[in-house]
Amino acid sequence: METTKTYPLEWLDSLISITLNPGNNHVCTITADEIKDITEQILKEILYIQTQLNKQIFLFTKESEIKHLIQKYHSSLIILQDIVVCNQNKDVFKSPHLSNIMKTLFNCLDELLTYIESRFFSYLNIDERVPISYLIVTKNELKLKFDCLKSRLEKAVDNKNITDIIFDVFKFSKNNSSLTYREVLYRKKLIQELELFCENHQKANTFSAIDELLVFLNFNNIKYMNYFKRSIIQKIDLFENESDRLDKLLFFLKEFNQLYTKKNICFNHKNRNLKKVIIHWFEQEIIYLEKKMEQSIYPFIENEKKIDNTAGKNIENKITCLLSADQIALFLRAADESRILNAKSMSAVFKTIVPHLSTPFKTELSYQSVRSKSYNAEDKDKEIAIETLEKIIQKIKSY
Repeated sequence: METTKTYPLEWLDSLISITLNPGNNHVCTITADEIKDITEQILKEILYIQTQLNKQIFLFTKESEIKHLIQKYHSSLIILQDIVVCNQNKDVFKSPHLSNIMKTLFNCLDELLTYIESRFFSYLNIDERVPISYLIVTKNELKLKFDCLKSRLEKAVDNKNITDIIFDVFKFSKNNSSLTYREVLYRKKLIQELELFCENHQKANTFSAIDELLVFLNFNNIKYMNYFKRSIIQKIDLFENESDRLDKLLFFLKEFNQLYTKKNICFNHKNRNLKKVIIHWFEQEIIYLEKKMEQSIYPFIENEKKIDNTAGKNIENKITCLLSADQIALFLRAADESRILNAKSMSAVFKTIVPHLSTPFKTELSYQSVRSKSYNAEDKDKEIAIETLEKIIQKIKSY
């Protein structure tokens, strides 16, 4: 019966710290056949360590115990990799056969680290600063991958504004010489997704395929978020009519709301969530445009009131709704977006219906004002709107 080692990294640790220690005079006497045997054993040990890690995890019932185990494996592997990186520069390892075994060791340790980082990400202390040797290795690894990817990405994206922003992320400078695991792992994930993107990206609809990917990865880079806003403004500015611009902006917001964002991931954890920032920006632009339109038609409304001061004033010509303007706004927006009401635009829905409504507290309702409220709904108004719908449902069931 196979006995389980109390320290699964024991053989690797002994190999790196003792057998291949450059201070050990016997290192240079290791033969090619011995190197072959050691290499085969390294590969076996990698599988053994993965198996033992999984077995140990299943023995634990507490999250804290699993977290401690994963962090212990992760930190131990990084220490061993640090030693390998440091030893690779020693003269004794310049010979081809010893150089190859150090490369094999490094690659196997990197494979184990990647296995832990991808499979047990949530258990790592990702806001810790990474050791300098690990960072140097990771930077070199990412640089190699990025150099292979760069030209393909430029061709696939075909937008220099975006590719320049992405390229900056992989230009490691003195400013990011000390990164956290969170920042390093995000860059690994980003480059992995970009590689897949270059292989099978598909044409998107409203937004570009690369925009959809960066939103999915919560790429909350300030430069990218500013670029995204500018690109929307450029599209909106193609319309001279403010009503058309508003409708297009509302359409973009609806489409953007439907984009999926991966949870528990972000480029910079100090910045706000990309999707929340962009949605808030959309809402502010919509409010601004609506107020601008209200101001432009205000003189006309005043003049119309002077001609017929009874127009729209007679409460008998209106239907009193026992909801607030905010709650009415939610009903109309939901009815439009779920296609219960079929009009040429959401603006047309509000413009046609709102003038015929009043509330117990307000006789005259501005359709622009009511529509703007639909994008800044409070939780209480949502609850009341849902309760009202449930009353309607119960009433229909009783017929």
